[in-house]
Amino acid sequence: MATTDRPLTGARRFRRWLVEFLPAYVVSLAMLPLIIAGGRFWPFRPSTMDLQVYYYAVRAMLHGQNIMEWTSPGFHLWFIYPPAAAIIMLPLAVGPFIVWELLWIAGLVIAQNVVMIRCGVPRGWPLALLSLALVIGMEPIRTTIGYGQINTFLMVLVIIDLLPADPGRKRRIPQGVLIGLAAAVKLTPAIFVLMLLLLGKKKPALTAIITFVVLTAIGTIVQPSATVSYLKSLAGGNTHTSGPVYVGNQSLLGVVLRLFGENPTNTYIGLGVSVIMAILAAVVGAHWWKQGAHVLAIAFVGLGSNLASPLSWTHHFVWILPLAVAVLYQLRRRPWPGARAGHVPMPRWLLICSAAIVLYVSACLPLALLPYSAGAADSYDALQELIANLGPLLITAVLIAAALLMVVRSRRQAVPKGRSGAGQLIQQG
Repeated sequence: MATTDRPLTGARRFRRWLVEFLPAYVVSLAMLPLIIAGGRFWPFRPSTMDLQVYYYAVRAMLHGQNIMEWTSPGFHLWFIYPPAAAIIMLPLAVGPFIVWELLWIAGLVIAQNVVMIRCGVPRGWPLALLSLALVIGMEPIRTTIGYGQINTFLMVLVIIDLLPADPGRKRRIPQGVLIGLAAAVKLTPAIFVLMLLLLGKKKPALTAIITFVVLTAIGTIVQPSATVSYLKSLAGGNTHTSGPVYVGNQSLLGVVLRLFGENPTNTYIGLGVSVIMAILAAVVGAHWWKQGAHVLAIAFVGLGSNLASPLSWTHHFVWILPLAVAVLYQLRRRPWPGARAGHVPMPRWLLICSAAIVLYVSACLPLALLPYSAGAADSYDALQELIANLGPLLITAVLIAAALLMVVRSRRQAVPKGRSGAGQLIQQG
């Protein structure tokens, strides 16, 4: 056996892990006070405002407060997740905030590395350099770190659930549990349950649903008043955040309201289109999964969940990470050493469009080029409207085109069979 094929010892594994982790982590900490406005280097005080919400919401819950009628100290932000999410975040109640800040950023870097490993990126320096590039150049990843958000954590739960490290081994955690956990924290990952059903994976889908229901029930029992408040806010459309017209909202609802105006009719139209797109994304994802393109399938469904959510801030689009891996894999024109299954060739148009999506979302042009103060979107000119909405429209167009390609291919495969059968009948006659 060649030397490179020997199993790594514990010490070598740890050294490799440090190589993969430290560059991105050190740069993340160095950049942290600069990513979100208001941060300071000394004393070290980044504007990790979302992490502050989670940290203090858990404490408020333990003191008997209704966390849905509470705002964080300092930034006065609302806790906008289901009560079950606060229960899952209970460990935040132990220890000072600065310790959790350091651990949270470390966790996000580890999570993005695990996503890339499960998607087939080679270990060692290739992974380290890609991870470093992400925190510098990919806006959803960088800003998730800056806010101390949960987006990458939710993505890694789904990725681990769908792409096991060793497909041949028995799972320690039943498939579906982690998707259900992610959906209990934030509803949008539930779209992956639909993909599982379309793939005929009924048991994992049922497991995800049961996990979601159990965790939600626990949240309801522990925080009944908060659950009522959450449901009232959800039903009334009160998200306690910036409105859907704000250009940072890159969902389809945001696109519809920016282009056609904010009123109840357009809101219903936007929500209806969003539901259709969620279903379409699951269908397209299931198709590509069956073709063997597992990484691309996950990226499509994840981006579909971004489009379908009423509010999808630019940093929610972390699902461009698996899409970027799929694009890089294709551009190499040959397999990575030791690459796992999960990649198949893409049509050239899909490769180009996918690369464009990755670059556009990574650059975050709507926030980089456009005014985004309150009401600014109401006075955009035609070019500004294009910049504001091009990202979600491009993702939508790619999903629709992929769905149409499925239909065309299925018809082409069906026609020869029909002709062959007709020919046999003529010969027999």
